[in-house]
Amino acid sequence: MDDKDVSLTISKEVVTPIVEAKIKSAVMEAMGGKEDVLEMIMDHLMKTKVDKNGNVSSYDSDNKYTFIDLTLMKQLEEAVKEELQRQIIAASSVIKKALIAKLRTQKGASAVAKALLDSLLGCFENAWRTDMTFNFKLGEQKG
Repeated sequence: MDDKDVSLTISKEVVTPIVEAKIKSAVMEAMGGKEDVLEMIMDHLMKTKVDKNGNVSSYDSDNKYTFIDLTLMKQLEEAVKEELQRQIIAASSVIKKALIAKLRTQKGASAVAKALLDSLLGCFENAWRTDMTFNFKLGEQKG
């Protein structure tokens, strides 16, 4: 290394806020110094109460969420749903084997038959809704 060479390392944590501030400043300047307007819009967007669909309802009681909370909640729900789907796909063979094993027992087959019949009978009672519930307990099998 030459005596005139200097090596300097600056962490990302130091550089990132500076770059972001410069970009924000350049955008604000390009907009003609409309910082206050943009800040008001962002503040309004963050604090506006919306309904479960992200719309401002004419009924105040429907507007339970802030826009940002609803957006984050939906993103988290989607991430959880995707992860659950991956987990189910990864465990599908184990789930299938457990289900088949349970159905091969008299008790398991009876439980499935009962659930199906109860659900079918329930369809006639309430035309708007059909529910089926399967409850299996994994553990030692007898017989």
